[in-house]
Amino acid sequence: MGIIISTLDFPEEIKNRLQDQHQAGLIFDELAGKDYTAFKIDFKQKKQESLEYLANIIADIVIEYIKKKFLNNIIRNRYQEFSLAEQNMIEEMTVDNLDKLLQRSNKPGNILSKEEIVKKILTYFHQNENMNLEGFVRFRLKDIIDEIEMAIEMSVDDFIIQKEYNEFIDLLRYFVELQEPRIDLVNVIKKKNGSFQILDQERKEISSEYLEGYLADMFKDEVEYEDLLVSALINLAPQKIRLHFQRDEVEETVRRIFGQKVEICRGCSLCQYGEGIEN
Repeated sequence: MGIIISTLDFPEEIKNRLQDQHQAGLIFDELAGKDYTAFKIDFKQKKQESLEYLANIIADIVIEYIKKKFLNNIIRNRYQEFSLAEQNMIEEMTVDNLDKLLQRSNKPGNILSKEEIVKKILTYFHQNENMNLEGFVRFRLKDIIDEIEMAIEMSVDDFIIQKEYNEFIDLLRYFVELQEPRIDLVNVIKKKNGSFQILDQERKEISSEYLEGYLADMFKDEVEYEDLLVSALINLAPQKIRLHFQRDEVEETVRRIFGQKVEICRGCSLCQYGEGIEN
């Protein structure tokens, strides 16, 4: 006796994988129905070896199904408050997170690992000769589906946070564009402890009162060095900002807010070791 696998959404994927595995002792007939396509699969070699080949084929398709079809359906149905473009971004974020998780999940016991999915498929084949691919995913891989739904929720939360952050950055950039410059140039040094030192064009430290600007209050108890720096720079309203550090998230934030006013120093005494200068 062989195995019959039916599918609504992935007939071509199954057919192509079966054709690629003809040397593994798998022979099949395609039976096209009104809604579903079924594949009757027989084995020319030892049944257990052929079953393992087949289980690996189905596991690959299941993983692709989860990422392409199942994710899409959940996001489209549950998160209609987001635009189509935003839904696509959430889906991409979730796929990226799942890919990273799958890459780290080779160890036995991880429910998202291909190895664990293969084990579940083999167990099913030993007890059943008919498999509906979509039904198998929904009912036999429910623990994986639960994990994926959590991953979607996390991606939605991350997306909302990032969206709010981008809107806040846009507001700050708009505010900066309305300002009249108050000072020609400021130098910004990042110190080893992560704090920043702001110097004028004469390389003298600017009064720390600017680090207590009104924008810092918006961050309340979660204020960080980056927030204080942005607040200080907005209060100073410089014509030009020279950063004595680069390849840093802070650099990216400052560039997004202040645009062409920002330049990177390519090397000077202020850049060395991030020590800044003493008063």
